[in-house]
Amino acid sequence: MQGATDADRESVRRELCQLVDYGHDGCLLLLQVCLDEVLLNDREAKNLQLKHDLLSATFRYCLDKTYFSTCFCEALMRIKTGTDGLLETLSSALELSAAEKVGIGLALSDSDNSGMKLKGQQFAIAQIEELCLNPNQSVPNDQIHEIVVFLHQTDGLAKHMDTFSNIASLLEVGQSPFFAPIPKEQHDVQSINHSRHLEMYLDSTNDDFESLLSEIGKEISMADIVTELGYGCTVDSTQCKEILSTFQPLDDVAISKLLGAVIGTQNSLAEAHNTYATFVSAIRNTHLSESPQLTTWNTDVLVDSINELAPSTNWVHVMESLDHEGFSIPDEAAFCLLMNIYGRACKDPFPLHAVCGSMWTNTEGQISFLKHAISAPATIFTFAHSSRLLALPDFASLGPGNHAWFCLDLLEVLCQLAEVGHTVSVRSMLDYPLGHCPELLLVGLGHINTAYNLLQFEVLSCAFPAILKDATKRNVVNYLWHINPCLTLRGFVDAHSDPSCLLRIVDVCHDLKILSAVLESTPFAFSIRLAAAACRKDHSHLEKWLTEKLTVYKDGFVEECVNFLKEAMNAASYVVEGTTEQPQASVVDTYWEACPPFIKVLQSHLGQLLSNQLSDELRELCALYESRNQGPVARDIPTSEGGSDDVEVEANAYFHQMFSGQINIDVMIQMLTRFKESPDKREQSIFNCMISNLFEEYKFFTKYPDKQLKLAAVLFGSLIKHELVAHLGLGIALRAVLDALRKSVDSKVAQICFILVSTYVH
Repeated sequence: MQGATDADRESVRRELCQLVDYGHDGCLLLLQVCLDEVLLNDREAKNLQLKHDLLSATFRYCLDKTYFSTCFCEALMRIKTGTDGLLETLSSALELSAAEKVGIGLALSDSDNSGMKLKGQQFAIAQIEELCLNPNQSVPNDQIHEIVVFLHQTDGLAKHMDTFSNIASLLEVGQSPFFAPIPKEQHDVQSINHSRHLEMYLDSTNDDFESLLSEIGKEISMADIVTELGYGCTVDSTQCKEILSTFQPLDDVAISKLLGAVIGTQNSLAEAHNTYATFVSAIRNTHLSESPQLTTWNTDVLVDSINELAPSTNWVHVMESLDHEGFSIPDEAAFCLLMNIYGRACKDPFPLHAVCGSMWTNTEGQISFLKHAISAPATIFTFAHSSRLLALPDFASLGPGNHAWFCLDLLEVLCQLAEVGHTVSVRSMLDYPLGHCPELLLVGLGHINTAYNLLQFEVLSCAFPAILKDATKRNVVNYLWHINPCLTLRGFVDAHSDPSCLLRIVDVCHDLKILSAVLESTPFAFSIRLAAAACRKDHSHLEKWLTEKLTVYKDGFVEECVNFLKEAMNAASYVVEGTTEQPQASVVDTYWEACPPFIKVLQSHLGQLLSNQLSDELRELCALYESRNQGPVARDIPTSEGGSDDVEVEANAYFHQMFSGQINIDVMIQMLTRFKESPDKREQSIFNCMISNLFEEYKFFTKYPDKQLKLAAVLFGSLIKHELVAHLGLGIALRAVLDALRKSVDSKVAQICFILVSTYVH
């Protein structure tokens, strides 16, 4: 933000908004930046107007996130300079509208700090009062209506609608509908009433705000009354209609809340028959005749009564209104009860968009619905009529009969719920599809047009390796590549550490002819290993690819190549023959066979490297490989046999002189020190060859006679003591020391251990 210019204004704005989209942490970070910048108020900044525009756009983008209130409260709590007057300063600096001012005040209702919550409520009331008392605004209803619309349409603030309604009721804004103008002659009198109520509130700042609203503007809903009276309300249609008629007209939202209360208390209410009888006797001024005592709701009576009292009820709208505070489905029986209610009330299929079309404000309630919906028998609930249903004949036999995991809307809303903190709950819903139809789940997520998210990560990590290794499911990977190559690439990268998966990835890339595309679109750490495994039969292609990458990416690519060579050499050195699983052994062999083209290309580019340390490591690796590839010295007693060129022959000759007693260890160490530091490349090659051969011979030390064994052990330890080996070579030498320490004290190698350690320590 500090470095933004007019030229990159839009790209910076997109990056900031993308950070907010990452979730709670990203939104919190951006809100802290906004608050810090407002407090700093650097009017001398060169890009002051641009920064102001970015701050305003970012803050308003945060407002529309469901986690805004939580993040905003937390951001304010982290301010050390105090928050007095900050809401006013923030509103002024960002030029917030009246509706936005009310919104940030209401957002503090989520704060755990009672002082901060009170400040937010006072700020919101002050904004509403200003609208109501402004002499230039003879009709405040339009402004109040704008606030209502703004809160309703803003995801981050919609849940505060009830609090706003209570405040409006407290200030008597609601004496006439928000859509109807207040008569001129009433305005002055109403303004006086507003001031009196507000004064009453501000004089009682030590009282709990919610308690005050409860005392002054408490409204008891139809659901509250019916559940308090108990099951007796539905004993028959006559009595049920009599109770419900007191709440006329019955609207869709009220009915939805009533149904939420009914399914939540289907068999958990205490005996309320006497309460109901007393109530009926009171309103009829007569005693209630004997009637059966119900132990649960008679939903048939309830639905029929509603339809008779409100025949125009839109039951689809009723289901769309289930997203209200307190809605929750406690168990499978409650879910079945809700479906029975809807089935009796309406013959149309259940409106899936009501629960899968978008994320609810009451996310816990939505999860409780979906948890039972996905496992319900098709006769109770089905997703088969979804407008976004996977049409895959090959997968028709997979999944439960209610088509839950064919529904893309379900998968999309589960992705959204996982991103806002419900990962554990959503993950538990995936146990069945991951165990019975992982390919269906994977393909379905491949159709979701969202950024890589938590749910996709969970499914990829669990399902993709198993599907990849199953040759009978090759069509799944093929299909996934064509609908979502990015997700497929992510699966390749995550799974390649398993040797079996790497070999299957090679096969898939060859079958689909996508090797070049995969190599160009994945990180170096993966693409290098894939190229080595895929081009084992044609190293010319590997050399060409390495050359192209080195030319473009230079040291960054070379560093990953060096890491690959280290891995290949270490794996080849310490794989115990006969104990390694076949796929791993095959990959190790493949990596070892790929070393020559890597070394050839890397050596040809040594002069272009910028890092001296990288150059040194590369030279040492190249020399180590060349020495190993030429073969070890003789096995029974070290002699000069086995060399193929003059460097190998001369190296073995020095070993022969040492083991035959012609030169001692000190002379050998002095000579190796000179060779290592020599400007003569031949002497450097002899040094590298001798070190490599000695390392290779370690595994055969147990076959040496005692005299030669002690000489070899002392030489080995002296190399470490005099720091003649470094980097990879030092690692190999120290591993040999550790290996010797693990041997039994009765073994011959115990002698090596004693000599190695004593030489190394001293």
